[in-house]
Amino acid sequence: MKNQLFRYLFILIVISGCSERSSPDNQEANAVGNYDGPIIDMHIHAYSDGNPLMSMTHPPTLRSETYEGINSGAEQKEKTLEKFRQHNIVKAIVTNGQLWFDDSSEVILVGGANRPVEALRKQYQEGGLQAIAEMSPFYAGILADDASQMPYFELAQELNIPVGFHIFPGGPNYGIHLMPQMLGGMRAYNANPIQLEEVLVKFPNLKLYIMHGGWPYVDDVKALMYAHPNVYVDIAVVNWLLPQKELNNYLKSLINAGFGERIMFGSDQMVWPQVISVGIQSVNNADFLTLDQKEDIFYDNAAKFLGLSEAEIEKHKSQ
Repeated sequence: MKNQLFRYLFILIVISGCSERSSPDNQEANAVGNYDGPIIDMHIHAYSDGNPLMSMTHPPTLRSETYEGINSGAEQKEKTLEKFRQHNIVKAIVTNGQLWFDDSSEVILVGGANRPVEALRKQYQEGGLQAIAEMSPFYAGILADDASQMPYFELAQELNIPVGFHIFPGGPNYGIHLMPQMLGGMRAYNANPIQLEEVLVKFPNLKLYIMHGGWPYVDDVKALMYAHPNVYVDIAVVNWLLPQKELNNYLKSLINAGFGERIMFGSDQMVWPQVISVGIQSVNNADFLTLDQKEDIFYDNAAKFLGLSEAEIEKHKSQ
């Protein structure tokens, strides 16, 4: 009798274990690994020769890594487009992307910024503008809700094109002191994403994404995302500047709050093409993410935000 009882208990334990392993929740939790599908990069730069960033070595990041800068506009384009091919980057919002458009017209979405509003309108009318990005009055100490910025948001809503708004982190850590000529106007107290609140109220149909994810103001980012369904974030820079644990904490905070479908990949590649690879690997290294969540970050969320067609999405995913 005792042996039979033990036998029944053993069978129950085995059945329970099999049931747990085969449950949908458990299958999803175990579906981890490196994502290798199509990627949309929401944050890239194209430069001409003579840009002051050329040949610049990026100062040590909070990961204690440095990156050697490329030497020319031609080299920047060549090595960045090579990274696109290497990592299956099928779309990218490129500030000044008109410099590269003829080389990769299927991939590049041209972002325009730091130009008069009427010049941007004309660029759009000529078919050469798909986003207003990046907007960066932050470097001059100007807030998003300043009257001087309103015409740009108004134009973006009118044309139904995305706005990429840059706040923190701006430049490398300690950049105010390391590069005062370039970054001397930025201040930590002007970096809070809450400065976008009145913009979002005034332009309720604006397609806006916060560049660099609004780190470290993650609670305020969550407040904006809770209040305004049209707010997304890209994780450019934070995915190669922050230590992996801090990046994980940031991603977990947004995902745990229910905003996992509004996080988009970005690299902010300027003159350091290798950061594209580092940023991609950092997301793949976030081992708490399922493959579905990684696919959301790398592709699906941006495809939805940009309004890609079903045919285009199917084409990308079949490659």
